[in-house]
Amino acid sequence: MKRLLAVLGTVAMIGAAVLARGALTSDGGGGGGGSNGGGGGDGATHLLCVPELEAACQALADEDDDITFDVEEAGDTAERLTDEAFRASAEDIDGWMTLEPWPALVNERRVRANQSLVLGETSDVLSTSPLDLVGPTTRIDPLISSVCESEPESPVWRCLGDNAGRPWGDVGGDVTFGAINVGYADPTESATGLLILGQSSAEYFDAFARRTFARNDFDSGFQTWLGDLNDSNPSLPTTTGSPLDQLLQYGPSSWDAVGDVEWVAQSKVAGSRDEEALTVTYSSFMLAEAVAVPIAGHEIPDFTDGDFRNALTEAGYENPTYDVDPESVIAPINAGVYEALIEEWELAT
Repeated sequence: MKRLLAVLGTVAMIGAAVLARGALTSDGGGGGGGSNGGGGGDGATHLLCVPELEAACQALADEDDDITFDVEEAGDTAERLTDEAFRASAEDIDGWMTLEPWPALVNERRVRANQSLVLGETSDVLSTSPLDLVGPTTRIDPLISSVCESEPESPVWRCLGDNAGRPWGDVGGDVTFGAINVGYADPTESATGLLILGQSSAEYFDAFARRTFARNDFDSGFQTWLGDLNDSNPSLPTTTGSPLDQLLQYGPSSWDAVGDVEWVAQSKVAGSRDEEALTVTYSSFMLAEAVAVPIAGHEIPDFTDGDFRNALTEAGYENPTYDVDPESVIAPINAGVYEALIEEWELAT
């Protein structure tokens, strides 16, 4: 499977996607750009970028000396932007390069708190990337084909959740593999983790057939299923990094399958010590969507401009075109449902 995240006009990655985008009703460290940029009025632009888009932001900074950025997890930026003490006019942050649905989530939270909005208009989707599963070939292949009796491009998260934590021996697998450990990043912090929570939940409620699901569908069975999925982990000595980072650190005997964005998965697996032992496989008709959004009162460049797209292309991004049958996807998941999913996940954990 090709990597896709494309150029910043393609800096966008999934957000809710073909499968989700509207109504299914940090490390703080920063890369490339040193000092803060100003409010955009002097031509300088300072961005916050989710880790999934760090390479794209670096490409932009390399292309334009007036662009600087810091890297921060989506959940940390959302907390910053929803703090009642946040004042857009006093900030040196001009814009946010992130994945859907995080800008809408920030707006939703501020509205619920009777706060004024602090984000400008979200850009058109700049680029997309599907969600993938990554795991040791000797484990992820039998998980998909035997345990889940699924084709590689079929939805499998409902099955993974149903079997999370079960001994491999109970499902006809190698008893030496121990328990089935599957997972994804914390959806309260990670842009990718939230998307995979949405994807897996949509599969739980069979939204591919029903075309939609809503928070009033949530029941005790769903919370138990989420809890089992969350409890399924290899109990590694450290929990730093995403499950994919941990898989690459501890090797094929750790996680059996983890979810991540395709472009991130492909780039991290390529050249790793266990590259030949790992499989990256498509997991859903759901896309990550990358977007740019200005802070209220600030300006950011038009990231759909050709020069910026070229910079992203040079960074390794692609901007694919998807020919998607509307009947093969569900209605988009809106911010309110994502917020409810986060609440359910927190209760389940």
